[in-house]
Amino acid sequence: MALFSSPLARSGWPFDAGESPFHVKGIAYAFHMEYVEQQIPGGIPAQRERLEDPVLQEFFDQTFFATNWYDVYPLVAAGHACGEITGLGFEEFVRVRGRHQVQKDLGLVRRALLRVMSPASLAIRVPKLNASYFDFVEVQSKAVGSDTVRGQCRGLPAAILRWYQLVTETFIDEVVVRGGAASCRIDWDPATPAGEAHGLPVLSCDYGVHWTRS
Repeated sequence: MALFSSPLARSGWPFDAGESPFHVKGIAYAFHMEYVEQQIPGGIPAQRERLEDPVLQEFFDQTFFATNWYDVYPLVAAGHACGEITGLGFEEFVRVRGRHQVQKDLGLVRRALLRVMSPASLAIRVPKLNASYFDFVEVQSKAVGSDTVRGQCRGLPAAILRWYQLVTETFIDEVVVRGGAASCRIDWDPATPAGEAHGLPVLSCDYGVHWTRS
């Protein structure tokens, strides 16, 4: 069965692969393909076979450029496919791949910032930095204590909500701990309706970032 016939697709995603107006920067795809080639049993051919849907397969045949914008949904579908190939399941695969993304994407400048910014500053800024990879998410955040930040992500279609949460919490956890926290936890409140975008209902989701000091 093609993944576009899966429960995820039936949750209300009306766009063919590559046609969605909800985009992510190409660097996410570039590092995904690198990870698949190097770490997934069978590599890119195995991902292609598991995706099954010809439109999805053709989408992943292209070259991804880091600064270009691409439909986000095939990356969600690939998370399901690769989770099945590896036996990790969707959520754990997205977390593992998210950690890989952080490790690859933290260039020298950002590593230098980690050394001078506090966990509190990172917990405020990292969700906004993560949101800059997408052209449809708005993020607000603020400190509400010495070890807690509260924030809100707005503009998320339901079909990609959990994937976005996993990517975001992995990004926050990796960076805040690298920035000096002993541990970090991200909690999500239930999502609430937040209007429409491109003809689809979108959601808003509040979150909390909590950390312990080293």
